[in-house]
Amino acid sequence: MNEESQTYGATFADVYDDWYSNVTNVADTVETLVRLAGGGNLLELGVGTGRIAVPLAARLSGRSRITGIDESPEMLDVWRAKLAADSGVAARSEVVLGDMSAPLPHGPYAVVFCTFNTFFNIPTHEAQRACLRHAAAVLAPGGAIVLEFAVFPEDNRVATGEFVDERRRPDGTTVMSTSTIDPVEHTVTGRFTDGTGRQRPWTIRYVTPRMLAEMAHDVGLVATDRWEDFGRRPFLATSARQVCVLRRRLIVG
Repeated sequence: MNEESQTYGATFADVYDDWYSNVTNVADTVETLVRLAGGGNLLELGVGTGRIAVPLAARLSGRSRITGIDESPEMLDVWRAKLAADSGVAARSEVVLGDMSAPLPHGPYAVVFCTFNTFFNIPTHEAQRACLRHAAAVLAPGGAIVLEFAVFPEDNRVATGEFVDERRRPDGTTVMSTSTIDPVEHTVTGRFTDGTGRQRPWTIRYVTPRMLAEMAHDVGLVATDRWEDFGRRPFLATSARQVCVLRRRLIVG
């Protein structure tokens, strides 16, 4: 199989924890999710290597559990290895191989969440809307869907062209990042090239804050909170990231 045809999980599973260990504040993420869950169960969409699920499971108490779903066997193998090393965390964790835009494990869940642009890995806007609909269907009464991702401007006001960035990884190696934005299709495509010449391609399909609000409305959800990050800092017009909390919309009348 050539690199272009491999899935994101197959391409990045072996380096994900090293390359993405500091992309977000794990402690803040865990603290906010535990607070929102209030002792209930949680479902992580696109759990990957368990970067968030493992420390989250370690913080849970009572009968609370974390279920994680991902379509990448390679990513889930990394998570399973972590669970095998910690029986306490493993006892509070459930691994599910599956598509997060398809019907989800039944729950019910106090919190369904998706961190660090993972929602953008869903390949079409129709599938993203389906993901929200299926997530809403497994929420416990009063439950929340929590999404974290980068903020893109409305009305196609996005700089286009090829962007090149050199990044130094935690192990000291240098990786070249190249990406291209298509504001009409709402996609960003790119690739990482490491010192050996190996290329790791990726594609995301982004949504703007307004697009997310429209998708949420279509499936009976409404945003009740929006922060700049999981530290719950206020969301501003200049914020580059957002954490959006969605709940079922109350129908009055």
